[in-house]
Amino acid sequence: MSVDVNVLHGILKHPIRRRIILTLFERGKLSYVDLMSILGIESTGKMNYHLKVLSGFVEKDDAGRYGLTGKGLFAAQLLTGLLREKSNQYRLWFGDAVLIGLVGFILALINPGVWLPSFPVFLLGLIYASIVPCSIMWLLTVKRVKSHDLYVLLKPPLIVLSLFSFLFLFQLVLERWLNVELIRFPMIPLSRKTYIQLSIYSLLFMGVLPIIGSIILEAAYRILSVLSAGRPRLWVWR
Repeated sequence: MSVDVNVLHGILKHPIRRRIILTLFERGKLSYVDLMSILGIESTGKMNYHLKVLSGFVEKDDAGRYGLTGKGLFAAQLLTGLLREKSNQYRLWFGDAVLIGLVGFILALINPGVWLPSFPVFLLGLIYASIVPCSIMWLLTVKRVKSHDLYVLLKPPLIVLSLFSFLFLFQLVLERWLNVELIRFPMIPLSRKTYIQLSIYSLLFMGVLPIIGSIILEAAYRILSVLSAGRPRLWVWR
């Protein structure tokens, strides 16, 4: 069986014809009415036109049901493979999300504003925490999946939040049982209780900032895309 690639592309470039092929591939033979109902097509003229274009890929049996020919099966397998490849392209696997999240976690953890006893440095540290970790994770994620799906982009920051939440619990254990502070704020005179609370809440704050920063960064990207090109190149909401 030989199939001309250019002819195949011309036939399958229309979304309705692709849906007809995939529907018959997934459900088997269907009657004319059932096929129209599944596809949501109300115009018989439109349906007849696309079935005529698909001649050689779709055939009607003696019972009046439509099914795929050998060429139709080949086209369906080709479309299924392309859809699967496209789906995998935009998927951020758990291992990749963890690795990118670890990068963001380390960048947030080495924030000089948390560890250096200087109030101006502390303020710079807030800016650092709001920009650097989320920017690096955003760039790595976009480069990895080539998509701007917000659901995907927030996976690494959520890993960061999970790690800082674990650090929060670890700090709580150290403070309650070992009387040890993990994060110190020597530039601010505080009571011991407030001192410990501030250090613990700072851990969570460092975990939340990358999420907020990622949302703001993606929003800025989409706004700039709309202003510069009319719409984003990769506009995906889930």
